[in-house]
Amino acid sequence: VLSMSKFNELKYKLLDHPPYSPDLAPSDFYLFRNLKQFLRGKHFLSNGEAIAAIEAYFADLPEIHFRGGIK
Repeated sequence: VLSMSKFNELKYKLLDHPPYSPDLAPSDFYLFRNLKQFLRGKHFLSNGEAIAAIEAYFADLPEIHFRGGIK
């Protein structure tokens, strides 16, 4: 409720996100869901630390993992 009142106060327009947006392909959901689980509970002191952790996560995944999201 507070968020919407702030949106109205600032005269922001809330845009709908189409359910079949090309910006979020189903393969993205596959990758992000697992990455989100990996990052849960982790804290980073800098953007560089976060980027390094994400790069290490993807580097350690077997190739078959990526094929699963392409189906």
